[in-house]
Amino acid sequence: MNIQDSSTLVNLTEVFDSNRLAKQDGPEVISKCTVDVFQIPPIVALELLCAGIEMLVTSTAEETSYPRVALPSIRTQGDSISTGNSTSMKVTELHCSPTNYDRVGRDLIQQSVLSKRFLSKLEPPVTLEEYLLRLHQFCPMSTGVYLATSMYIMRMATVERVISVSQRNMHRLVLAGLQVAMKTLEDLSYPHSRIAKVGGVTERELSKLEISFCFLADFEFRVDAKTLFDQVRLLQRRTVLCEDPPQ
Repeated sequence: MNIQDSSTLVNLTEVFDSNRLAKQDGPEVISKCTVDVFQIPPIVALELLCAGIEMLVTSTAEETSYPRVALPSIRTQGDSISTGNSTSMKVTELHCSPTNYDRVGRDLIQQSVLSKRFLSKLEPPVTLEEYLLRLHQFCPMSTGVYLATSMYIMRMATVERVISVSQRNMHRLVLAGLQVAMKTLEDLSYPHSRIAKVGGVTERELSKLEISFCFLADFEFRVDAKTLFDQVRLLQRRTVLCEDPPQ
């Protein structure tokens, strides 16, 4: 990622001093976190989101987190400026599983089907940075939305392990995450048609991505200033580690 990484870290250091806050406790530190997090410019939060997703792609490049369940290959329609052709799948299989599968087996099949909705047959022709900047240009969102999206995806990929973030699915995954986060955190949101057009997908495809994202995240979208503050610190630490690996 090349969006002024060093300046981003400087800006975050100026916004809050984590060592000083660590010495505080109670409602005072919660209030301080609220002020500090929302002083971060949205473009900086977008940079952190981009860096976090790219780190997930790098760290999971050699892994395959999708459940290895054989499913018939069928096609769902969807076009995309940024993500290429959609992957074949059958929507009706979300609720149809062999009777000899137990509940765990059925859950794995559901996760597999939902995860595959985000896959493209080919890697997108634009980088994630370019894609996010396009979204920010035509549908600018708040600091909280960008940070919450990062938190949702990182939890799905590293804690729940219901999806593996890759070059082939990160654009659609981020688009769906932003749509969900915006509806969760903001009183007003952009029209569905506008998000779909800027994101390079059809309105129907965006609806499918949004629903799939909600189920993969198990509808756990509650965030507060403290959790967003912790997400900023986590992304900041990981960015520093990636830029300055131990010798």
